[in-house]
Amino acid sequence: MSSVAVRNHLSTFLETLVTGDSQALTSAAHEYLTRAEDASELIGQVGLIAMHGDSDGHTVLTLGAASVLTRWLIALRHVLGEESSDFVRGVPLVVQALLAAIPAVQAGKDAPRNYPEPLFPSGLSSTKSVGDALHEAIEGRDVTMVERLLLGLYGTGADYRTISIRIYDGIAQTFQEGGHALLCAIGGAKVLDAVEWGDDEPNYLHWLAPHLTSHAEEPAWTERVRGFLRESQHSLQSYRTRLSLPKNEQALPLQALIISTAPTPDVLQGVYDALIKNGASAKAVGAVIALAAANLLQNVGDGDRELFVRATHGLLFASATHQVFTQVQEVEALPLLFTAAAYVNALAQDLNGQTSQGTATRPGTVGGGLIASALLESLDEQIEAEDVAGALATARRYVQLGHDAPALISAIGLSAARADAAADQGHTLQIIQAAGHEYLSWPQELKTTSIDSFLHIALRAAALAKRNPLATH
Repeated sequence: MSSVAVRNHLSTFLETLVTGDSQALTSAAHEYLTRAEDASELIGQVGLIAMHGDSDGHTVLTLGAASVLTRWLIALRHVLGEESSDFVRGVPLVVQALLAAIPAVQAGKDAPRNYPEPLFPSGLSSTKSVGDALHEAIEGRDVTMVERLLLGLYGTGADYRTISIRIYDGIAQTFQEGGHALLCAIGGAKVLDAVEWGDDEPNYLHWLAPHLTSHAEEPAWTERVRGFLRESQHSLQSYRTRLSLPKNEQALPLQALIISTAPTPDVLQGVYDALIKNGASAKAVGAVIALAAANLLQNVGDGDRELFVRATHGLLFASATHQVFTQVQEVEALPLLFTAAAYVNALAQDLNGQTSQGTATRPGTVGGGLIASALLESLDEQIEAEDVAGALATARRYVQLGHDAPALISAIGLSAARADAAADQGHTLQIIQAAGHEYLSWPQELKTTSIDSFLHIALRAAALAKRNPLATH
């Protein structure tokens, strides 16, 4: 990783970026990446600046997804036999993400870095914990207090997991704008991952605080989640002291329950039974909720992109919830599983009767061969031709032949360089990253369960996205 080189050349690169000249940006990115400078870190450094000019959160979410997709290119280069130091293949993807970030970078480049005075835990009353104070500030929509509390934790030297669990606890039983708060918490952390956190966390906390205190109206089912978890018979505390090995297969019945016509209380009880009574791990429950969200999308045809994107927010939120439990295992985060399951169930009810017809069948292109590189080349051609059925058949063949799965997801991600990230607010990149993460992180003990729907969603997102006429691939 070339951290010093990226930082030293960043000001020159930013001058090119803010001009909005796509050809100049492509040349500059090509020059950077031919020096073997890390594409993911370059995106991350730009993301830190964009945080100061990104009020709605979509730019940082787009950059966070792009940073992950570029990291996955390492697997693709290995399968294609390219030099490990060759980052040029990622140029179109980097350029597409950065073009979408131009307005936020222009606004954030010279914005003042004014943070409020941190409120350290020692400054709270003896009867109030940081968690209590953060809950109160989030519920009261006090952006400044949220930021002060988070900066106070950071100032004590608390590691990112400690700060993250406080964030997740604070928003676990709230829900507005398609789960925007959690998506921002996870997406912003991806940007920080790209720059290895270091001293940059205050940027993230300053940007995140307003997104944790949304003023949007909550759906009715959120109070049902809170009411369910307030009841003593639904205590989650036994998860803290569990000693037995997880029985992750017990999470599988949730898949059908969540996308059925079952009412919210039944879904919440199903999550509780799987997690507490039947011994599944939080990670397995999160993975199965994400699979339910992906399977729900099979009922949305290709002819209505707007409906498809709206419905994919269930997958984005469920995937973000699953990712929480790859970082932490604390009981305080467990309510997120109930919120995610209730949201996907509500989407299923909402989509009932609103599903759209698929597009007319296009002539399929044939993806043949046995060699990984040949199959991936066919896959790219099929995505370019919007042949989703052919692309899925090729992807399945690739997997069945035992080829490297991360390289497959990476190839799909690279194809997203054709999408207009600015026009779709980065949703294509976010969907592919979320579906790819779920496919690659599916629990091994549940491997007999079909997870092809994750591949299908990623391919649909890539193939049917609005194209950028300036994109090069």
